[in-house]
Amino acid sequence: MKQAARILAIVFGLAFLGATLLNADLIGRSRKALASGVFKDQSTLVARRYELVVVMPETDDSFFSGLLSGIMDRAAAADAAVQVFRYPASSADDAERYFDIALRSKADGLIMYTPRNDPVARRLEAAARAGVVMIPVGTDAPAGGLPRFIGSSSLLQGFEGGRLICGKLGSSARIGIILPASREGDPRDEPIYKGVASAIMSFPGARIAALIRGGQGLLSGEESAASILRANPGINALFCTSARDTIGAAQVVVDLNKVGKVVIVGADETPEIDRYIEKGVIQASIVRDSRRVGQEAVLAFMDIKAGRPARDSIEVGFSLRSARSATR
Repeated sequence: MKQAARILAIVFGLAFLGATLLNADLIGRSRKALASGVFKDQSTLVARRYELVVVMPETDDSFFSGLLSGIMDRAAAADAAVQVFRYPASSADDAERYFDIALRSKADGLIMYTPRNDPVARRLEAAARAGVVMIPVGTDAPAGGLPRFIGSSSLLQGFEGGRLICGKLGSSARIGIILPASREGDPRDEPIYKGVASAIMSFPGARIAALIRGGQGLLSGEESAASILRANPGINALFCTSARDTIGAAQVVVDLNKVGKVVIVGADETPEIDRYIEKGVIQASIVRDSRRVGQEAVLAFMDIKAGRPARDSIEVGFSLRSARSATR
């Protein structure tokens, strides 16, 4: 009888152990699924002194890959673990939700992409109340300026684009501008548009012939360029404000046999853009230094954590890719 009881105890013990291991495995897989889902973007799980949250759009725009690369580069030296939240570029509600999560989690710092019309002043106040150091980053600071904002000026980008186009075409320039897809409001209020418009004032007769916002999706650059050229046959220059639209415009110009007839000035740097520059399809590309934006954001966070005064707003500028630089 005692022997049977011992056997039953062993059997039940093994069954309990198996159930425990199975449950642990399920929990582990659930956590792994969570990490690869909500927290999938290059997050670090190593224990660090600081927890730094990054909130940015989910997009193939190379500006954001450079931004994140710069953040990761400086975060390790700052002993900061980075948690990245991405949201659909068109979903302001998701951006706000991730902002709230960062505050509730009591993160040490928050680096958040901030479009011009975002309620960033309110967010800065809420972050300060929660004890979270918020560093807004983007391209253009909100109206009236903003302390701590780190970006790459679209106004200067537009001015350089207009200058390059008119340097090639002079007063005969008829420019089509493809604006970023993620923005709203009157396109003529965009700093990029104002920059181009200011640059061409030195060339009487040059004008902006068309102005549209880019679309979403992998083929949106081609669709935008094709629609603007078909609707405005007199256009002889395209100014693109993202890498995707630049590549799409180049492909359309090739397909329509307009190489040499339509000057393209694009944005940012990819191997594909470099190939189009080498072939003479794209005249030049204005490369926003988004990597430095990310680096400066982490440095600004560390200054505040160390008790140093908050930095003034920083514009990091850009470099130019042309046939000469692309072939180096």
